[in-house]
This record gives sequence, C-alpha cells and structure tokens, in this order.
Amino acid sequence: MKEYWDNPYKFDPERFGPKRAEHKRHGYSWVPFSGGAHMCIGLHFANMQIKLVLAEMLKNYRWQVPDGYEMPVQQSPISKPRDDLPVTLIRRSLD
Repeated sequence: MKEYWDNPYKFDPERFGPKRAEHKRHGYSWVPFSGGAHMCIGLHFANMQIKLVLAEMLKNYRWQVPDGYEMPVQQSPISKPRDDLPVTLIRRSLD
C-alpha cells in the first residue's frame, strides 16, 4: 500500500486535499463503496444521509455566490467546478 499512500495506516484526511491528492495516484486506490456484486452495504444509507443533510442545508440556509460569478466548469471525467466554488451560506431567519 505504500506505493499508493503516504503513511497508509494513519488517519490523515489531508491526503485527499488538492496539494497531495494521494487518491489520484492510481485509478483504483480509492473506491469507497467498491463495485459490482460486492458493493458496500452502507452505500444506500450513505446516499440517503447525504440527501437528508442537503435538504436541511437548503431549508435552513440561503446559498449565495459573488455578484457576476461565472463558474469555470471541468467536463471530464465528471462535470464539476474548476475553482473552489465560492459559496456563502447565510442562515435563514426562523420567522
């Protein structure tokens, strides 16, 4: 595992940051839910949990980007912003 990860047995979330991006060293070194017939049993729970958290975020916060912001898009291999996507969350009033 050392050929793919620095200190593979240490908890280190920074390894996924843009400066190090250790998960991009090999196409199959980071597959969190696996695939095929042996996919993770928690995959559907994780997807449901993400949807519930996002619903609460949308309900409780107003999302705002700077005036005139145009998102630079990366189209391949997945569509995503090429910048840090400067979003500001503003708490909604409880009225």
